[in-house]
Amino acid sequence: MIDPTSDIGEDVDESTAPTCHTCGKKIIQEPNHRVVSWVDDGAVEHLHFCDDECREAWSGRRPSH
Repeated sequence: MIDPTSDIGEDVDESTAPTCHTCGKKIIQEPNHRVVSWVDDGAVEHLHFCDDECREAWSGRRPSH
């Protein structure tokens, strides 16, 4: 898992790149990459989005584990 606070594109290839929660695209060197983070039961969870459009299309529902 890539640190969501790092500059996406540094040491990222398709095998380690996060996937956009909305469209499923691998996020590699995307300057508009967005991350939504929250704490669930003591663990930090993240959802990645390739841009604002995908972030805005998200329903707001967090995946259940």
